[in-house]
Amino acid sequence: MAFLLTKFIQLNLFFMGLLPLKVISYLAQFCFLLYKPIKTDAYSTTFTNLNIAFPGMKKDEIKKMAMVSLTETAKTALEMGFVWSKLPGKETSKYLQVKGIKSIKKSLDENKGLILIVPHLSNIEIILNYLGGSMSCMALYTPSKNKYFDKVMLSARSKMGVKMVETNLAGIKSILTNLRNGGVVVIASDQVPKSEGGVLSKFFTLPALTMTLVARLKLKSDAPCHSLFCVRKTNRTGFELTFSDRIEGMGIDLQSSVDRMNEELEKCIMTAPEQYSWEYKRYKHSSQKSMY
Repeated sequence: MAFLLTKFIQLNLFFMGLLPLKVISYLAQFCFLLYKPIKTDAYSTTFTNLNIAFPGMKKDEIKKMAMVSLTETAKTALEMGFVWSKLPGKETSKYLQVKGIKSIKKSLDENKGLILIVPHLSNIEIILNYLGGSMSCMALYTPSKNKYFDKVMLSARSKMGVKMVETNLAGIKSILTNLRNGGVVVIASDQVPKSEGGVLSKFFTLPALTMTLVARLKLKSDAPCHSLFCVRKTNRTGFELTFSDRIEGMGIDLQSSVDRMNEELEKCIMTAPEQYSWEYKRYKHSSQKSMY
C-alpha cells in the first residue's frame, strides 16, 4: 500500500509537471476563487500578520494583499510537479534569472563555507533546484507528517543535488562540519522555532520568536552570510533569484546577530510582500498575548 500511495503522488506530480508555468498560475487563481479562502484559518492568520506588519495600511488594502498572498501560496502548491518532477537535473536558465552571483563566488573563495538565509518568499523549492545544480549544498528540513509525501519530497530534493539533513543534533553537527569544509548551507530562517531554539527579535513591528541556529553557526564557523530569495516574474514564465551582498554585523553576539538576520529577511520580503507566506503564525510566541 505504501508503495502504491507513493507512486500515486509521483504520478500526479509528473502530470502537473507537464503544464506550462503560465497555465499553473492561471489554474491557481481559478481554484483560489472557487475555494472561498476568506472563511479559512489561513486567511485569518494572513490578515492578522499583515495587520501587524503594516499597521498604517487600510483594512481594505490588507484584505486585498491577503487574497493575493494566498493566491501566490496556491501557485506554490500547484508548482510542485514542475519543481519536483520536471526541473530536477534540467537546464534552469530558461526559467531562472539569477542576480548577485559574483558576491557569492567571492565569499566562497575564502574557503570558510557559506551560510544562505532564505525567507518563504515565492517558491523556495526553486532555490533548492538552482543551488543543487550549481554548487555543493546542504539544507535542513523537518520531515512531513505524511510519510508518503515525505518520501517523494526527499527523492525529489535528492535529484536536485541537495543533501537534506534533519533538524536534530546530528543534522546540525553535519551542517557545521560542512561549513568548516568550505561547503554551502541553506536555511529557511523565518520558521518559528521551538522555545529553546529561539530568542525574541523584532520582525517588522513586533518581537517574534526567531531561530538562533544561523547566528550560532556564524559564531562557531565565521562563515560569510548572504540572503537569497526568489520571486515570480510578472509575465508568469519563471522566477528571479537574488543573492545579497555579504551581511555585515552577524558575528558579534547571539542577540545582535538574530536581530540583523531579521532585518535582512524583512528587506528580502519587501521586494514582493504579496508573494510571502504570511499564513504562518509568526507571532504566536511574541511578547504580547496571542493574536491568533
